[in-house]
Amino acid sequence: MARKNGDYESGKVGNRIYYTWHGRQCERAMPTHVANPQTEAQQSHRSNFALISKLSSYMKDAHLVGLHWQAMREKNSTYALFRKLNKDFFTPDGGINLPRIFVSKGPVPMATITDAKVGNGVLTVTFDSRNCSGEPTDEFFLFVYCPALCIGRLATPVPRSAGIVTAVLPDEWLRATPDTETITQSDNPAIRLHLYAFLRGSKGRTSDTIYYVVSAR
Repeated sequence: MARKNGDYESGKVGNRIYYTWHGRQCERAMPTHVANPQTEAQQSHRSNFALISKLSSYMKDAHLVGLHWQAMREKNSTYALFRKLNKDFFTPDGGINLPRIFVSKGPVPMATITDAKVGNGVLTVTFDSRNCSGEPTDEFFLFVYCPALCIGRLATPVPRSAGIVTAVLPDEWLRATPDTETITQSDNPAIRLHLYAFLRGSKGRTSDTIYYVVSAR
């Protein structure tokens, strides 16, 4: 239905749409057909976009911090940047190349994870505590992702100088059914936890993503 606004009309009348452009009354015809190709390539693209969007929601606690600095530079949201950085790491059959996923990006020098182990329901991660950025206030962030349950948890950040961070794991993570790949590759299947870490400096700048995988049992 069209509406009158002074000397101009806006809205739909029959198969015509009225609008104002640069102070002039304009009109255009309604489209007779909306393109919605169902090609294999288009379906694959839609499938990948859905997978990326889901993983983005599972990992939001990590990328809301880890991608914030880079997203601000690009005048983008962390969700959009997450999809942009990780769009090539998905397959149409639902596979995800988890070791290549970015949850953070930036110029701060990374710190190597030297060890990770689970004992009595607690994950303990040790990392290189040497200060390579010149900022003594660098913080180490650790995000633990359990793909068997599509759940992630961000541990409380610690100073880089600490060299160690711990996270209490929920009981359901330890009781989860191992993923298919683990079962087929091992006689003693275990829950695998994927660790995504990064450093954040005093100015909000972050490092690229540091990846590690550990068995929960």
